[in-house]
Amino acid sequence: MSSMNEELRVETGREDEIDLFDLWDDILQEKIWVILGFVSCVLFAVVYALTATPIYESKVVIKPASANSVVELNVPQLSGIYSKTVEEAYADARSSLLSKENRRHFYEAFISEIKSINGLYNDELTLYQNFNEFDKLFSSKVSNSKKDVEEYLQVSLELPDAEKVAQLLNAYAQFALAAKLMDVKDTLESKVRAQIDKYEYDAKQLREKYKGEQTRRNLMVSEAYTIAQAVGQDQPLFSKSEIVGTYEPPLYMFGTKALKAEEKAIKNREKLAKSLPYGEDHFINKLPELLFKIEQLKTLEINYAKVDLAVIDEQAVVPVSAIKPKKKLIVALAGVVGVFAGLMLALIMAAFKRHKEKMKTKIKAQINRA
Repeated sequence: MSSMNEELRVETGREDEIDLFDLWDDILQEKIWVILGFVSCVLFAVVYALTATPIYESKVVIKPASANSVVELNVPQLSGIYSKTVEEAYADARSSLLSKENRRHFYEAFISEIKSINGLYNDELTLYQNFNEFDKLFSSKVSNSKKDVEEYLQVSLELPDAEKVAQLLNAYAQFALAAKLMDVKDTLESKVRAQIDKYEYDAKQLREKYKGEQTRRNLMVSEAYTIAQAVGQDQPLFSKSEIVGTYEPPLYMFGTKALKAEEKAIKNREKLAKSLPYGEDHFINKLPELLFKIEQLKTLEINYAKVDLAVIDEQAVVPVSAIKPKKKLIVALAGVVGVFAGLMLALIMAAFKRHKEKMKTKIKAQINRA
């Protein structure tokens, strides 16, 4: 009995050992499964590669514009009101192309053209759900200041239509830049209007102050004239050179003749300054300069056609080949997977057959013992 147990342990120990030559023999014996696994995977990969919808990618690149492109936004009339450097303009353009809100507006504006692309619009989803799917097709790459010589922004779009992907991406780049330029225009004009309102308010204050002082002076001169007339002061009592220090003599001492002349001069100011650009306003300190600034801002015309926040360095072009699916890579990987799958099948089938043979042997041994 002990010898039988020993034999069983020896036999079991041999079964637990892995013999590479036995495995190789099993694979050769069941090589049909290796072939079937390889052929099946490769065939499936070929069918997928041929039937899968091709995806095309196109790219557009923008870079900072030249200093001349923002001159219109930095004219002297805008000093202290608005200015834009080349760096700021490029930052505005970059943020506009990366803006999800701008992409949504673009999506809504070009919805009919987007719907014409197969598989790009699902009627069962809402407009915004469809937009979220469309937005995922965009990708971007920003220059690295440590590695790249110059700044740039690359925006990519993937679509199942080679011509449409280039058309839509170019349209989006123009749309985003135009939207930001319009925002710059609105901001600039708002600031100009606000500055004009401030200048006009200041001008009104100066006029009110002038009118008040003029009225007060007229009353004082009229009062002094009455006094001078009452005391018989026709000529000035003393000359200007005779006045010592800061002493201001009463007005009536200048005499009725001088007071009458001053009163007449004040009344004739409007007629005197009639030929001047700003009329009587020239008598008001700082007001002519203020009116000139208002006039300059009101007549300011900016040619936005000359303004470029950024330049499109590379326009999107129609791709010559699809980026997805990568047919050669898929077939190659399928071949590798097929080989491994076939080897596993061959070994499993060989083990199964060996197991069946052992079961038959055991059954026969039991029958013989009986």
